[in-house]
Amino acid sequence: MARGERRRRGAPADGARTAERVARGGPVRRDGRGGRARGAAGGAALAIVVLSLALGLSSRWLLAWYRSRRAVMLHSAPPALPPDSSSPTVAPDLFWGTYRPHVYFGMKTRSPQPLLTGLMWAQQGTTPGTPKLRHTCEQGDGVGPYGWEFHDGVSFGRQHIQDGALRLTTEFVKRPGGQHGGDWSWRVTVEPQASVQEIPPPSMAATTSSGPPIQDFPC
Repeated sequence: MARGERRRRGAPADGARTAERVARGGPVRRDGRGGRARGAAGGAALAIVVLSLALGLSSRWLLAWYRSRRAVMLHSAPPALPPDSSSPTVAPDLFWGTYRPHVYFGMKTRSPQPLLTGLMWAQQGTTPGTPKLRHTCEQGDGVGPYGWEFHDGVSFGRQHIQDGALRLTTEFVKRPGGQHGGDWSWRVTVEPQASVQEIPPPSMAATTSSGPPIQDFPC
């Protein structure tokens, strides 16, 4: 009994054993509880990062879905105009008009598949290379000023377009009759603002289209 007690008393503590191993240069036994704690903390951090990414992606998907639904969702109120309000039988005086945006001059019908008409012109010999065609309103064209001088929104209009030394005047007039919104015609007049010898004659074309292809008719 006394021997066992002496052996237990003589056994060095863990701290003494560790210090003895360090003094001898041997490996030190580490406690596994610290490694397990660090592993648990790393796993928790990784789980938080994955959860944040999942929430971010899901919120973006839900926002895109909501916006798409809101864009195509029709309002519950009744339509302000009947479906055939722009047909030639209901509103013949408004069926044809200068409804084409982003062009210097053009007319179209108010219909799902409208017939489009417009104006193109170019000045040959003014600049080297291929002459620049005027049709759509572009800031780089250097055309201006231009705009309507008279327009009642229904039956007639006149505008002036200044293109360098050329002054173009476009006019249109409509008259009621028939089953297709009446008859209409338009005229383009070109006046040089300098000597005739200094200005080459312009090339002009009227355009009309009822779909993707465009047909040109020289004036």
